[in-house]
Amino acid sequence: MDYRILELFIKENDAWDDMIRRQKVELPILDALVTNIVADKGLKEDSNRVFIHLKHEMQEQQRSMEELTMELEKQQLFLSSERRRKNQDPYSIDTFNSQNILRNRIRDVEKNFVELKCNYLNYVATI
Repeated sequence: MDYRILELFIKENDAWDDMIRRQKVELPILDALVTNIVADKGLKEDSNRVFIHLKHEMQEQQRSMEELTMELEKQQLFLSSERRRKNQDPYSIDTFNSQNILRNRIRDVEKNFVELKCNYLNYVATI
């Protein structure tokens, strides 16, 4: 395997890990903002159901981010072990495939985060 590509994968994963950490900090702040507004206003039944749904989505997003963090750690360990190898790996395609799978998973979690944040902010605008 080309070790330059391996180094790029490691740097890419570090950047994703940083992004996820920042978003994990942002989620509780956003949730607290909406929870405080809801507590102050008192909601009708329909608005309360939407709020409960959003809270559930927030919990799912946090769970997805935790799983993704573990997957990133596992991939980083794998890439580090590949970097220490002295010989060329005839199965380096596995490295590319695992990185692509992780990349797609991260894109999905990122998309869900943006959608959830928009939904929260739209909800705040309507209550």
